Amino acid sequence: MARVLFYSDAMDLRHLKTLLAIAEHRTFVAAADVIGLTQSAVSLHVKALEDELGARLFDRTRRPPALTAEGRTLVERAREIVRLCNGLGEGIHDERLAGTLRLGVVPTCLTGMMPLALASLRAAQPHLGVRVISGPSADLADGVRKGRLDVAMVSEPMDLATGLVWRPVVREPLMVIAPENAPGKTGRELLETLPYIRFQKSAWAGQMIDLHLRDREIRVTADMEIDSLEAISELVAHGLGVSVVPRRQLAPDFPPGVRALPFGDPPLSRAIGLVERVEGEKVGLVNALFQELLRLSDTSSIS
Repeated sequence: MARVLFYSDAMDLRHLKTLLAIAEHRTFVAAADVIGLTQSAVSLHVKALEDELGARLFDRTRRPPALTAEGRTLVERAREIVRLCNGLGEGIHDERLAGTLRLGVVPTCLTGMMPLALASLRAAQPHLGVRVISGPSADLADGVRKGRLDVAMVSEPMDLATGLVWRPVVREPLMVIAPENAPGKTGRELLETLPYIRFQKSAWAGQMIDLHLRDREIRVTADMEIDSLEAISELVAHGLGVSVVPRRQLAPDFPPGVRALPFGDPPLSRAIGLVERVEGEKVGLVNALFQELLRLSDTSSIS
């Protein structure tokens, strides 16, 4: 039977978070990678917990080391302790948020909704700092998983890593865009007739578009692969090809000379939202950003 374990005032919250990372990712090596520590530092955190409690948390005769009964008991209590500590600021800083939010944003969201949300937050919360980096959804989600970012605005994940949660903000319709005077009445005719400008394959939205092109057996001839929606729209406006891209909310619409048709029957869309860690440390800041994004967006189409 497991002994009763108590959390003492001297116990370091970081050590409990390390224990939770090991429990979630199964090995000391994987946990070290996720939380950005060396394996020896992770081992020292576990030893400090064991010395503090006078209990053996892992059976080191097994490979990889497995949680003992005492270890499993502490993991359950540590989850509650960390959750409560992360939520201490909730309700206290409703009128004044402070700190720095490390935010990742996919390039397609750097125009439109996100700048408006950040400007509104900065005006209401002058003590709030935000650091923004841009990149593909997969890279940003990995940055959140490893603790380099607090939150990221990305396309709906095709496969979400353990320990992360994704909250949808807005759904954007996918459109076939072609030169205004291009021959063809349907999206299929335009896509199969004109040179295809592919939205970058490394992006989750690009992968989703490619998947549906294959599923619908639409044969395209890809001449270009571009990572900027603005650039794709300009190329199409100048008669250089056809593409499939999202119509973004609160961003400039397609330029003159571009015809836009819904993609698919029924029309397809992509969802944009925030990805964050389940045990994130900036709960209040992330929630403030999420609420501001929801205020700016029409959420009626999010299911």
